[in-house]
Amino acid sequence: MVEYLGLWVLLALALNMWALLSVWPSGAGWRAKALWTVALLALPGLAFFAWYLIGPRRSG
Repeated sequence: MVEYLGLWVLLALALNMWALLSVWPSGAGWRAKALWTVALLALPGLAFFAWYLIGPRRSG
């Protein structure tokens, strides 16, 4: 079980990076972008799921 911990950490890091990289090109204002960035850095797991569920969507 412990040998898979590194894979879970890498997965969580990759998902958090995806969320961070999708925050800034979004159509949200700079304050919302700054708050999302702080949340993603402070609470990576929780903020990722919040971004996935309620974050801005791309139209198209």
